[in-house]
Amino acid sequence: MFSRKRAKQHIMHHITSNKETARPLTNVASVTTSSNETSDMSFSQTQARTKPLRILMVTGIYPTPPKPHAGTFIQSQVESLVDAGLQVEIIHPKPGPVPYRYASAAIQVFHKTLNGRFDIVHGHYGLWCLAGRLQWKTPVVTSFLGSDLLGDRIEHSANDKKTRLVIHISRWLCQRVDAVIVKSEGMKQAAHFNNAFVIPNGVDFSLFHPIPRADARAALGWHNSRYYVLFGNNPNIPRKNFALAQAAIERLQAKGLDVTLVVATGLPQTQVMQCINASNALALPSLIEGSPNIVKETMACNVPVVATDVGDVRQVIGHTNGCAVCPPDPTAFASALEQAILRTEPTTGRRDISHLDRIVVAQQVIAVYEHAIHNHSYHWKHGNHSDHVGWRPQGSPLQ
Repeated sequence: MFSRKRAKQHIMHHITSNKETARPLTNVASVTTSSNETSDMSFSQTQARTKPLRILMVTGIYPTPPKPHAGTFIQSQVESLVDAGLQVEIIHPKPGPVPYRYASAAIQVFHKTLNGRFDIVHGHYGLWCLAGRLQWKTPVVTSFLGSDLLGDRIEHSANDKKTRLVIHISRWLCQRVDAVIVKSEGMKQAAHFNNAFVIPNGVDFSLFHPIPRADARAALGWHNSRYYVLFGNNPNIPRKNFALAQAAIERLQAKGLDVTLVVATGLPQTQVMQCINASNALALPSLIEGSPNIVKETMACNVPVVATDVGDVRQVIGHTNGCAVCPPDPTAFASALEQAILRTEPTTGRRDISHLDRIVVAQQVIAVYEHAIHNHSYHWKHGNHSDHVGWRPQGSPLQ
């Protein structure tokens, strides 16, 4: 298994523009598909492969020096796939007008797949998946992220043309790619597509781990005697429902508790980890989510989570003492937060989500890749070039 540092060195990460030419992939060590007892999948197809899978990732978000927080969950997945022995190249168009970026990605995908040097095109988010689908030579796997199937706006979402267009394209793509990945059962239902694979984003357990609260607070300059509640999302996004967190904290302060609400957004992942460990609890008052990464990262640090019943949150935290799923009501949310911040023992969150270790999740994604390759090959052989994902090969590791 590669170290985290070596994994980064081996990632063929190209922040490409439409002027870049394809660069040859560097050889990576032979495929390592070590079994993991927490996974129920069979990986015989992957283990039988003599050459590492070559993956072309297409995404509109990825960490850059100006935005180290953008798309960190995609970077983590890339690193885990490289750790497993795969070759990965990333298409992440440079900043610019949105239509230009989509066009740039589509052109690059088309040119890079002409010679068949990639086994899979893997798109992240509906419209970027569309850029990957504008070629038919290489199998396409789509990962929907949440808002592309669930909508992005709380008010007037039913009448919002852009939201409806993105959802329509995403659902259309489900029928025209070789495999579909969603983050939660709710997203699967929203896709109107029963053959989607539910695979939440994995957590980098080597990065997100418990450290002494006093050490984390000293590093951040926080007071040891104060209670801190972390809000780990952008408060300006309406669906994140920051107002509920504020209202709950105001109720706790009215009771005489010295509690501070800390907003942690736009930070490097190392600092996010420190903020989690320095906090008494995480608040996630969202109205819409797919599979929120900040919840799983907090669980990996054994810190309490108080959240509304969105996405897969109940499945992730519902069996962990010290965590709570609440209705979006300030009084109920404040009551749950009070119990969480007064807790003196760490939770068992890390143990409870061991199945979400990114090492385990990477093997599930690899199994989807193998399924997509088999699926694509079958339909081209039999002259059926549409409706790929409605069929699964007999003996598929994902059945």
